[in-house]
Amino acid sequence: MIVRHAVLEHCAVLAELARCYPLPRTSNNATPVADILKAFSLNCLIGGTRFAHCRRLQDDAAVAKITGMQKGRLCGEDAFRRLCIGLDAAQVETWFFPAEQMIYQALPPNAVADWDSTVVVRYGHQEDAAIGYNPQKPGRPSHHPLACVIGGTRLCLHMGWRKGNTVSASGWIEAMEKVWRSPIAQHRIRLNRGDIGFRQEPIMSWHEKPHAKRPMFLFKLKLSANVKRAIAAIPWADWQGRSNEGLVQLAEIELKLTGWTSTRRVDVERTLKPINPSPQGTFWKSCEEDFSAYVTNLTPEEAAAFQIVQLYRQRADAANVFDELKNQWGFAGFCAHKAAVSQSSARMLLLIYNLWSLFMRVIKNQSGHTEAITSRYELLLIPAELVCSGRQKVVKLAVRNKFASFLKQAYARLLEWLS
Repeated sequence: MIVRHAVLEHCAVLAELARCYPLPRTSNNATPVADILKAFSLNCLIGGTRFAHCRRLQDDAAVAKITGMQKGRLCGEDAFRRLCIGLDAAQVETWFFPAEQMIYQALPPNAVADWDSTVVVRYGHQEDAAIGYNPQKPGRPSHHPLACVIGGTRLCLHMGWRKGNTVSASGWIEAMEKVWRSPIAQHRIRLNRGDIGFRQEPIMSWHEKPHAKRPMFLFKLKLSANVKRAIAAIPWADWQGRSNEGLVQLAEIELKLTGWTSTRRVDVERTLKPINPSPQGTFWKSCEEDFSAYVTNLTPEEAAAFQIVQLYRQRADAANVFDELKNQWGFAGFCAHKAAVSQSSARMLLLIYNLWSLFMRVIKNQSGHTEAITSRYELLLIPAELVCSGRQKVVKLAVRNKFASFLKQAYARLLEWLS
């Protein structure tokens, strides 16, 4: 907790959020904005999934002392809700924009941006919640946020807050324009990747705009009737690879579908798979053809057909971000009747998730990702005692020499990385 708090202070992320808070604070007894943000962050870090879970730390004097709370204790469960209840959607986005821009500094070179959306089910009466696609709870209102995840890093670079009756591609161009305003994003993001929901003509045309610096794109293509006819017309000699059962064959075609403004490169993947066994059929001698199609503006010189397929398959890791946010960070739990509170808590939680992911990579000196269900027990649940002796207060941690040495080395790496 001490190391984590020192990193937050050094990054000045919460201080920047407190400075940019858009509404005036008129009461002299009001809890400082920085203290409210710290309390919400601590609630997320210890596994809280509701505003009420902040009570676990509210009376912990040691935590209040470590984190430098001005009032000597953590604020209550309603503090964050009261802080955000007077904001509108535009103010929330403007408020968090400078802090979210800090995450861009951690982007790797030649980054791949995976775009995806998720359904956040709502219960009761939630402002801006709407009935739409909801496979888990059909007919129940939801929100449908759009997120940009950087492939291989688990960093969620941007989130667009949307109603539940939107589709995957709704508002994508506006969201991408906001990401593309950053010079760092323009310099480091080389490819946008997405599933079937993003293969819309306006999205592909945005990437192909002449005389504009734009990333490349790779989207999965829906197997519509016209696409199936184009696949059926591929000559047998054009399929790369043998047609044995279980093996992948690839073919490349130029295709212009109805509604497309230009002819585009489409790579087709074909696999022979066994049919499910049935008492009536000859299971061991029959198989079915399984097809997948991908549309991209990458040239064959930049990526061959088998590389296109492999590149798309790597986007599967983006779904793990939503799984971790929902099941380990309470992404769907911090909500209120006012939409501004729900959106603010989601953006704040996403910011803490990104910082914690970066923190764990640096402190453990590893390239892989450690999920919160493991990392919390490793570094946050350490017994501590606040000892008062004379006029001094000392926080004593129950750590052994080996772990103390690890913390010192990790903190040295953090300071070097942050510099």
